[in-house]
Amino acid sequence: MSTRKVVLAALKVSAVAVSALLSTSLLFTPISNAEPVNDFYDAIPGDVGDPGSVIRTEPLPLAGAVGGVPGVGTRIVYSSTDTHGSNVAVSGSYLEPAAPWSGAGPRPTVVIGPGTQGQGDQCAPSRMFPTAGQLRLAEPGNPSNYGAGVDSVGVNYESAFAFAFLAQGVRVFVTDYIGLGTPGIHTYVNRAEEAHAMLDGARAARALAKAGEDDPIALWGHSQGGGATAAATELAPEYAPELNLVGSYASAPPADLASVLRHIDGTGLMAAIGYTINGVLDRYPAAREPIESRLNDYGRSVLADVAGQCLIDSRTKYGKQSTASWTTDGRPLADVVESVPEIQQVIEEQRIGRRTPASPILVNGALNDDFIPYEQTRRLVQDWCARGAEATLFTDTLPAVNPGSGNNHLAPAVADFGVGLQYVLDRFNGKPLVGACNA
Repeated sequence: MSTRKVVLAALKVSAVAVSALLSTSLLFTPISNAEPVNDFYDAIPGDVGDPGSVIRTEPLPLAGAVGGVPGVGTRIVYSSTDTHGSNVAVSGSYLEPAAPWSGAGPRPTVVIGPGTQGQGDQCAPSRMFPTAGQLRLAEPGNPSNYGAGVDSVGVNYESAFAFAFLAQGVRVFVTDYIGLGTPGIHTYVNRAEEAHAMLDGARAARALAKAGEDDPIALWGHSQGGGATAAATELAPEYAPELNLVGSYASAPPADLASVLRHIDGTGLMAAIGYTINGVLDRYPAAREPIESRLNDYGRSVLADVAGQCLIDSRTKYGKQSTASWTTDGRPLADVVESVPEIQQVIEEQRIGRRTPASPILVNGALNDDFIPYEQTRRLVQDWCARGAEATLFTDTLPAVNPGSGNNHLAPAVADFGVGLQYVLDRFNGKPLVGACNA
């Protein structure tokens, strides 16, 4: 299949997926809370080995493809490390393409970092590949915003992008990230943990494929996935130097959380601030008291609620609220972060751009992105270029539509997918870089 046809197919499916984020009109497979717990995702400490080692696998049916099943799926739990260096288990999806690889050299692998899915385990992409989406049914007597006893809606909108790569004969690995699917809190936008999950996912994929050490690998992601890709690319030389990482595509990466925090407050994605705080409270004990003492009862109830939600749940219930309603003094959290050193230190620790990628990377930023400010994306590329990296900035100029809704954040993921796909394929095929600094 030609690249153009693949891109058009991906755009068609992705448009449906993006629409699903803004409504709940799609049909999903019901998942009852009363069903037996699937212990596939559980891992005892003795199961967790060296980073990237495979703990367990099981067959993973694939749904939602255009033109038939594009390959064979395997659900996987693998080993990684958290921000403090402790071994942890992570889940993900390994997809082996049915199509042949017709490019240069051995068959390559792309590791996808998903965009924001939510913080509940039911939101993990590996749980949704069989159906493309799902509903979690509420317990009897538990009020629901969705009616009919439904309390959670998830959409695996990364599947369209994954299938487009499969159609090109490229292996795909989609990480769930630490704590999304597996036990424990999902440490949303934690720079080190997302980077580890992606790089160890590449190691696990190589083991499952029985690939050679020189087989090429690329990283890809939008939004949360763009941040994970950017963090993994700059951390790879020290964390996983043995990987043959030939290129990365980071779209709308949240590289500067302080900037993003102020930008998304009051938008449709504001509940993601709650995901972030929940992860910080779990991983950074020194920041717990300074944060919790500044939250009012409503703020604490929101954090507890979003910890079990998928993105559509959070958008529906808390979208376009202000975090000023969460704090004891009525200030938005961005102001609180700036005034409390213990919190500011944690946020600064997540900053991307302070290490030097050893492989090329294309960064996509949209001028009118209503979730990820363009200026911090441009600065990320400037920081890398100053360090000697081979980085390229692609600027999306789509006009703003209904600012604050997320349209101007989601549309570039679809409209510019072909740009990212072609960039990755060019790296796999060893083509010269065009427009990169220091190339």
